[in-house]
Amino acid sequence: MIARGWLARRQRPRPEAAVLADGRELGAAMLRRLVIGQCLVLALHLAWMPIWLVALALGVAAWRFLELRQRLPPAGRVLRLGGVVALLGALWLHYGVMSQMEGLIGLLLGVYLLKLLETHDRRGARVVVVIGIIATGVAFLHDQGIPMALGALVALGWLLQSLNWLAGAPDARRAWGETAWLLLYSAPLMVVLFLVFPRLGPLWSMPQMDRASTGLSDEVSPGDIAQLSRSDARVFRAAFDGEEPATHERYWRVYTLSGTDGRRWFRAPPDELAATLGLTEASFARQGRRSPWVDEAAGEGRFRAELLLEPDSRPWLPSLGTPLATDSEQRYLADGTLERLAAEGSRSLLRLESSGAAPANADPAGDAWNTMLPNRANPRTRALGERLWQESGGDKHAFLAAVMAQFGESPFRYTLMPPRLNSRHRVDEFLFESRAGYCTHYASAAATLIRAAGIPSRLVVGFLGGERHPDGYFTIRDYDAHAWVEVWLDGGWQRLDPTAAIAPERIELGPQAVEGSAETFLADSPFSSLRLRELDWANRLRLRWENLEYQWQRGVIGYQREAARSFMQRLGERLEVGYGWLMAHLRSAPWVVVAWLSGAVLALVGMAWLLRLGLRQRRWRNESAMLEYLQERLARLGLGPVSGETPAGHLRRVASTCGPASGALEAVVEEYERLAYAPLNEADRRAGLRRLRQAVQKVRRRLPKARYRIRRGGAAREDVAS
Repeated sequence: MIARGWLARRQRPRPEAAVLADGRELGAAMLRRLVIGQCLVLALHLAWMPIWLVALALGVAAWRFLELRQRLPPAGRVLRLGGVVALLGALWLHYGVMSQMEGLIGLLLGVYLLKLLETHDRRGARVVVVIGIIATGVAFLHDQGIPMALGALVALGWLLQSLNWLAGAPDARRAWGETAWLLLYSAPLMVVLFLVFPRLGPLWSMPQMDRASTGLSDEVSPGDIAQLSRSDARVFRAAFDGEEPATHERYWRVYTLSGTDGRRWFRAPPDELAATLGLTEASFARQGRRSPWVDEAAGEGRFRAELLLEPDSRPWLPSLGTPLATDSEQRYLADGTLERLAAEGSRSLLRLESSGAAPANADPAGDAWNTMLPNRANPRTRALGERLWQESGGDKHAFLAAVMAQFGESPFRYTLMPPRLNSRHRVDEFLFESRAGYCTHYASAAATLIRAAGIPSRLVVGFLGGERHPDGYFTIRDYDAHAWVEVWLDGGWQRLDPTAAIAPERIELGPQAVEGSAETFLADSPFSSLRLRELDWANRLRLRWENLEYQWQRGVIGYQREAARSFMQRLGERLEVGYGWLMAHLRSAPWVVVAWLSGAVLALVGMAWLLRLGLRQRRWRNESAMLEYLQERLARLGLGPVSGETPAGHLRRVASTCGPASGALEAVVEEYERLAYAPLNEADRRAGLRRLRQAVQKVRRRLPKARYRIRRGGAAREDVAS
């Protein structure tokens, strides 16, 4: 019984052909492959594309399969045009404008899906596969992480094996084998191009998606930053070269806010500020690789870091204290902040040198701008500030100590769920009524008190802290957002953080350490892996994955021209060392050099022989490849096929003119037709392939060499016929 079952499995019919016998019309098997390829490509885009594209894909696939079973007519021109119009309308309603990158990618995917409606032959199927390959590459505009790379490799492999099916592969094993060979052959070239080919800028500009890596904005009101404690979105990662900052020193400044209307604090852009104060824009912002606001004699900064930044539609760049120098041209602002020259649509690397402290240069806007308060806003806060100033006897240090003591001694409470402030005088409402708030509440109240005493001050928003990984870099996320105050004191700006007085655990341990924050912290990220930090094994897995992803982004995606130049320099140095070793041993022990060179030559010859052997073996993988080889040999002898002639007809026609090879050619034709058209089981097929291979080898031995024909002119044809 076991033997009969085994024999039944061996003799089962071959799977349905992907292309019908006429070589033109597509069968159900090929349509299935095209649909699966579309699903794989669409899966790469689904996180950023509208979900209704899935319904479009399923609808097109269902129509084609019902059409194949003659339950629906072929899609006519009106239906196809209607589908395109509906696609454009749906994209317009979804995105509002078609000039954005997301809309253009949606149009590409929609056309890719609709193309299947009019695909009925090999040519149309090849077009579908090629569009799929383009859409696979476009997916990297969304993301360039490891999951995207692996998914794109799977989709590309499937599309390539579909092309091999369309080229006439007899079964899935041969199609996948050819795909593996193609990928294997392209890998060395890919590595060489990656290492040595310079990165080119885009050949054209495309509107980018409005993506921001951080929820921070250039204006804040009390309670705004508290919302960021609900998100674990990554903003950037920092690896330090040399000294690392202590926990209480990790103040990453992003915006300096010097304007206020009593309810909110905002940043005045350099051009607007220059126009208002009658100064030039260059007084507030300049472009370069080093800050013009820092004396050259100041030397190097205290911290040197490499930042891996997430995509951001805004130009702002974080810096640990005052930015001093960068590895590329950026825009340095006089308020101690840094910004890109253009928005960045993908992850980018920035090497930054910074002081770790507040700026030492005076603000070009002057003291009047940095002490300005609305006349009728927050009268009780202003009165408190004036009273504390009088009680301090005009001593700035004593006054600032009194302001900090005001928060430490009064019944203030630090919370991630502050009560909403609805009155016109919000700082008054916070200081004298609610007395519960987050960092922006305390920073805005402190800055208002300090300005009420006539001392220049401003708000700074950015990030505080960051998680240090065992591999030595820091990850800064949305929930690390923070606000503090800078005061002009003793000829420079000094950092003043009221949060340290009311919740010192926030400075040392982060917002998750604040009492009563469990319900709010990461409330928008219920499935965040950060919630499992208390589980040792889960936390180890998270850290390992994040490190792998960091190394991928830094070493592969962030591989730039400087890294390529450094690699070539190291390669040149090693070659120079090897040449020196070779010359030294050639003088002292020539036999060692001869042995090494002989071994290297033998290794190269062996690799070349193995490669040639592998290529020759591929010649015998199926009947089509064997006939193709014979036709090429005959064409070199001047006996090629004529237009419209089949391979079997070609060999049968020239057999009578090939002398000793005639009988072997007839055997080749007989075995080929039997393999191509007779219903054979696997055992008979293997035997037929073996007989065909033997017949082809006999023909090869009996045919003259092509070089003989070239050397003797036209005599080769006469020799063959003799």
